[in-house]
Amino acid sequence: MNESNPVPATSDVDFQVAKTAKRSDRRRSARASVLIPVRLRPVRFNDGNFEDVTSTTNVSRGSLNITTWRDSYYPGMHVLVTYPFTSSSKSNGWEYLAEVARMNALPDGRFQVLLRLQFVMQSAPNPRLITL
Repeated sequence: MNESNPVPATSDVDFQVAKTAKRSDRRRSARASVLIPVRLRPVRFNDGNFEDVTSTTNVSRGSLNITTWRDSYYPGMHVLVTYPFTSSSKSNGWEYLAEVARMNALPDGRFQVLLRLQFVMQSAPNPRLITL
């Protein structure tokens, strides 16, 4: 930008746009592409009474990304997530309270659901909520 022309030079504008795009594209934590079995159940009774056993496509510190054939999830829905899940009665998986952040339809008819983990609910003689 010069004093006679208040409009910034093209290179200055390009630099600012690139800087803003780079800043907004950064994730808070790294993602890992792993398949881990999970079980999801709705918290509210009016969301239905189902148990969805599926697996993650990728995970990060505070979120899980899953694929499912079930279309009953919606943004803002609260679910209980057992992660990792095993069908054994001696499962040591933790149970989390999570919120559906986003749901996208995939070309093959499945749905991609992004879950934000909110609390860990310990399964112990003295259960307590642990904030993530």
